[in-house]
Parts: sequence; structure tokens; C-alpha cells
Amino acid sequence: MRIRIIGFPLLFISGLAQAQTDTITTDQDTPFSFSRCFSHVPLRLDAGTDDTSAPITVTADVLNATRDGKILYRGDVQVVQAQRQFNADYVELEQQSRDIRAEGNIRFTDGTISVESDRTLTGNLNTKDTELDQARYQLHGDPGRGQARLVRMTDEANRVDLSEASYTTCPPNEEVWQLRASSVRVEQDKVFGEAWNAVLWLGKVPVFYFPYIKFPVKDERQSGLLYPSFDLSSEHGTDIRLPYYWNIAPNYDATITPRYMERRGTMAQLEFRYLPLEGQSGTLYGEYLDGDDKLGDTEWSDRARWLFNWRHHARFDAEGHWRGRVDYTKVAGWDYAYVDDFSPPVGILVEDQLMQSFQGGYYDRSWQLTAEMRDYQILKPERLTPFQLAPSLALTSYRHLGVVDLSMDGELTRFANDGQNVYEATRVHAEPKLIYTLIDTPAGRLTADAGAYYTHYEQDVPAQLDGRLGFNPDQLDSSADRLLPRLRLNGTLVFDRDTSWFGQAFTQTLEPQFQYLYVPFKDQDHIGLYDSTDMRQDYYSLFSDRRFAGLDRISDANQLTGGFTSRIYDVEGIERLRLALAQSYNFVSPRVRLFPTDTASDINRSFLTFEGDLNLDGNWFIHTEAQQDTRNNRLAAGNITLEYNHQGRLAQLGFRHLNQNYFPDARLADDLNQLGGTFSWPLDPQWRLIGGYYRDIELNRNIDSLIGLRYDSCCWAVSLVWEQWQKEDKLINPTSTLQETTIGLRFELKGLSSLSTGSGEFTPGTKLLPYYRPFNLNN
Repeated sequence: MRIRIIGFPLLFISGLAQAQTDTITTDQDTPFSFSRCFSHVPLRLDAGTDDTSAPITVTADVLNATRDGKILYRGDVQVVQAQRQFNADYVELEQQSRDIRAEGNIRFTDGTISVESDRTLTGNLNTKDTELDQARYQLHGDPGRGQARLVRMTDEANRVDLSEASYTTCPPNEEVWQLRASSVRVEQDKVFGEAWNAVLWLGKVPVFYFPYIKFPVKDERQSGLLYPSFDLSSEHGTDIRLPYYWNIAPNYDATITPRYMERRGTMAQLEFRYLPLEGQSGTLYGEYLDGDDKLGDTEWSDRARWLFNWRHHARFDAEGHWRGRVDYTKVAGWDYAYVDDFSPPVGILVEDQLMQSFQGGYYDRSWQLTAEMRDYQILKPERLTPFQLAPSLALTSYRHLGVVDLSMDGELTRFANDGQNVYEATRVHAEPKLIYTLIDTPAGRLTADAGAYYTHYEQDVPAQLDGRLGFNPDQLDSSADRLLPRLRLNGTLVFDRDTSWFGQAFTQTLEPQFQYLYVPFKDQDHIGLYDSTDMRQDYYSLFSDRRFAGLDRISDANQLTGGFTSRIYDVEGIERLRLALAQSYNFVSPRVRLFPTDTASDINRSFLTFEGDLNLDGNWFIHTEAQQDTRNNRLAAGNITLEYNHQGRLAQLGFRHLNQNYFPDARLADDLNQLGGTFSWPLDPQWRLIGGYYRDIELNRNIDSLIGLRYDSCCWAVSLVWEQWQKEDKLINPTSTLQETTIGLRFELKGLSSLSTGSGEFTPGTKLLPYYRPFNLNN
């Protein structure tokens, strides 16, 4: 028997289900990968936008109407409206009062949640007040589930009350943890719900009690305490953080964190986030420690240790042409060890420098104009302060006109320095370039470009100069001009052939490349060094037109560079192998040098540079680089990395070598030879082991070591990580290094929260040498 009835209580049952979902679920981690963890979880089916207006169909074995105005449905009662479905053994509808009662095998689903009860549902179609006894629910597409002894829904107050409610993400009959509350209330037109007498249970043991908690039922935020973290280390001792989140306004919030360190004291941490206008966002972050107990016997015993960071991004128009950016990080001027000691979550430390940058400009597809003010803070004693950009104005433009490309790079920069007896300067630079494409086909490309470098300096040279600068006052001119033409011819050919190895078909390419570069010599010893240094040499830099980074030195060149790249592709177009080899030959040895005291180079050949990548079968990878001094037949630098990566099993082994004679800027006391690796390996479906070990062979000491073990189940996980690494003692004994040791324990309730010690990271790699894939293949 099939009967259509308008007004059956599917809509308020759906509201009950939605209220329960919002009441009990929390942010979920990525679902666990065990298939058995989801064997009881139905697929999620989102309802369409017109679902509530769809017709309702009622099916029952027996339909009776009584004289007192009741309609009775008996036997396999089923009500369907689009994806919503309601089932019961018995349903009774009082037509006059609009009261409804359902009994036996009650089940409701709407594609996002299923609610079941073996007891009774009562309600009223007019008021839409509803009560459901002994309700059980299961989220769809999510392991979250639970129950409530009694559910009351009041439509006039738009409120849902649950008595003795529970929530867990564990499979049935495997409830490792549950969150239970004696009473839960949700008012659906408000942002937050309330729960009283909430208890976290581990198995049959209550471990944490919340007399009263509020939780979000909408995608909005709530002020309150966040979960604490605990850390144990040889430097800090016990390290406890208890963050408090403050929801100031929809576009402003803050996190205030007291941090207690047993051996150092109590630090205050503050992060303030803001969205003042559309297209603008930023973060202010600060840390403050009034006095470091560990420095009690030093000259810094009564000094505060602090850090300030400001990040801001701005777009001033809808098209995004006008933009601005701030990246500012600073610590106390004497505190060289702050970043090493406290590992703040902000600021980028590069070669012991913290940057303070204010940048903005106009960005277009073919040109951009930017202005920047930049300074650096050096976190190492006895180091010269880098020059400030105070300010710098840069213009970059590019035009493609058929076979001809035109470009123009220019800048106006003021270099300032707060150091004593340091020269300063204003620099104007212009670099026009014309590129003509003679050949542009899949089989080859040939381009010729001509350009010029024009640079003018106005230098402020004091009567005495700091000896660490490498110049005498009489060597630098107060005004200097430099004009250098540049010619370059660059060509590449591509040959390919079909071949086979070990019974498999491949395509191999051979891509020879050459470049001729000419730049005449001009003496530049009378110009100071503001932003220039030696450029790291690799395969790609050999085909550059620069020998130095920066603009203060433009090297002369009468140079021919030759090289080739060979690639192997399989039948699916996956690049399996890439080999690249190149070397430059100077017809005349370059005479331009960084400092007047440097010996001019008499070498007419660059290092023979090699790079190789191999993807053996999608699981095994090899990457290697080498730079060979062919004149002295010595290896200047090299590295090799071997990696296995398949179905969650990862192992990487690497070796790196630097010859101290070729890298004076590295300040090596001996050759650098470092060997190490990292791995992440499942021991069985629930246990995983990670580790890493890196060692300096020449110094015979550990660089960084890590070992960790994790147990993972459907609804909880626990991990233990031990790590020890080298750390510089920049304040007390800058010439020595220390061994820092940490132990991290993390206990995680999936779908609820994480209570942890340590950072909580359980990934391959170590603190000093994070895991990365160095492979340069296209696939």
C-alpha cells in the first residue's frame, strides 16, 4: 500500500539529526587508513537543495483509521523524502491534536547521519516538539558515533536537549575512549552549544572532568583554553605551554600562551591576527622572558629575552596590481642565541641573519615597479652588519615582439650601514637587453642577445675603514661609473631515438647545448661591495651570464660553455633518467675579482659539472651531483642520494663532500664529509618506526639523530620520539657546540583532541636536516 501524506515529521526528525551532528562532532583528523575502521560507516550522501520540498511517500503493511481521529500505520512503516528515510514498526498520528507516536525499530537517515532507537518517539506536528528514547547515532563518511538516553527537541525555542549523551570515533565494541556528558543543550540559532558534567573516559576509567564546556555548532570561533603541551629537554627541563584563545571580533583574534620552562623561567607568548580590510591580512607575534635563570651567572643575568615578528600582506586594488608586504623579525641586540634556544614558530634565520623588510609596488604582466626598505640583524658576534636598503627602487619590464624580446631591469638603491668606519653608497643601475630568436623549433633553438650594464655609484668613504671590509680608503672613489656591453649566443639541439633495454621500449634524447658569452674587462676595485658575493656553481649557473651574485662586480668573460643533457622516457612518457654534463672554457682568464687583495684567477676552465637523476621503477630513486677540478684532477664537491619510496615505506641515504680549498667562505677547518639518512617504516599495520642519523666523518661526531615509534589504531594513537642534535653555544662559549636532547610523547584521540609532549610531528627527517626529495625529473 502506497499513500502520500503531507506533513509527516521528516523535517523535524532531520533537524534533530543535524542538531546531534553539530552537538557532538569535533574537527576530524584524516580518517585512519584501516578498512576495518570504516566497515560500520555508511557513505555520506549530501542532500540536494530542493530536498525539503520533495514529495513524501509513506509505505506500511497496514493502514487503519479510528473513529476518534487517529491514523495508524503498522508493520514496516517507511517514510521517504528524497534522501531522507524514516522507518518504524508502528506509527500513530492523532489528526486533531497533530500528536505523533512511533515505536519499535525506529531508524532515521538523511545521507549524513543515521539515528536509531528500539524505544519510542513522540512529537507534535504543530509545535514540532519531539522526544526520542535511547537514541543511537552514526555519522556518514565519518567514524563518529554515540548515543543519548533521551533527546528533546523544541521547535519554538529552536533548542535540542540531550540527556546522558556520548561520542566516540572507535568502532563498535572497541570503545577505547568516549566523551560523556550528563546534559547537552544546543540552540540552533546560536553559535555555541553547552554541556554539563562532561567526562573523558579511557576504557572504563574516567580521566578528565569538565564541569561545564561550550562548543561551536557553527563555523565560528569561541574564546577559551586550548589544549596544553608538555616538552622534556636537556636545555629547558620540563616545558609546559597552556594557550588561551581570545575571539576578539570576526576579523581579529589572539592566542595568549604562558610558557613555563623549568630551567629558564616563565615566558609570555602572544599571537594577534587581523583582517582589517578586504585584501589585507597580518599577524603580530611576540615572546618575552623577563630573565633567563640559565644565564644567572653571566653578564646577561638581569636582561630580558624577547622576540617580535610582524607579517602583513596587502592588496590595494581588485586586480591585484598594487601590493604591499611586511616581513619583520627582531630580537634583543645582544641575544645571538635566541632562535637556537627557543625555536620560535616565526622568522627565517638564514646564515645567522634575521630580516626586516618593508616592500610594496605595482605589478603588471609585462612590468613591475617595487620599492623596498630592508635591514638585517646578525645573530653572531664579530660579524659585520650587512648593508641596509634605505630604500631600493627596482623596475623590471619584458616585452615579446615576435622573434624579438625586449627587457629592461633597473634600480636605484641607497646602501646604509650602522657600523663604525664603514663606507656607504647610492647606486643607480640600468640593464637593457634585446633577445633575437634565430631558430625556434622542437628540434632546436638558437637565440642571440645583446645588452649593456650601466652602473653609477656615489660612495661615502670615511677617512678610516674597518679592516674587515677588505678595502683601504684610498682604494674607493667617491664617484664611479661603469659601462659594459654584453653579447651572448645560446643554442640547443634535440635528438631522439627509440631504443630498448631489458626487453622494454624507451625513447632517448640527446640535447647538446652551447653558449658563447662576451663581456669586456673593466677594473672595479674602486667600487665597494654592497650586495655581491661568489655565485654557487652548478650545471645551470654555467649557462648564466654572471660569475658573481649582485651588481657590484660584473665579471669579464670571453667564454664558451658546452654541455649536454640526455633523457630516457618510457612508453608512458615518464622520465626515467636524466644526465647532464657541462664545462666552461675561458679564452682569457677572468680578471675581475671581489677584493683588491684577491689574486686574479689564472684558471681558464670551470669545474666539470655533472648532475644525474634516476627513477628506476617508481620506487627506487638516485640523485647525484659532482664538480671536478679537471686541471688538478680533484673532486671539489659532490653528493649522492639514494631513496626507496613505496606504499608508505621510505628510506633515504645520502653523502655530501666539500673540498675546503675550493670553498673558503664556508670557513671549513677540514674537508666536509657528511653521511646519513632517514627512514619511515611500518612494522605492521598499527606500528610505525621512524629514524634519522647524520654524522660528520671528518670531525667524528653526531650532527643529528632521531628515533621514534608510533602505535596507530582506529580511534587513538600514541608516539614516542627521541632526538639529539648539535647546537651552537653562541652566548657563553661561541667556539663550542652542545648536544641538545628532547623526548616527545604524544597521545592522540582521533576526532577529539591531542594531548601531547613535544611538537607532535611524526615524519621522517630531523630538526637540522628535514626530509626532502632532491630529484629533478619531470614526473
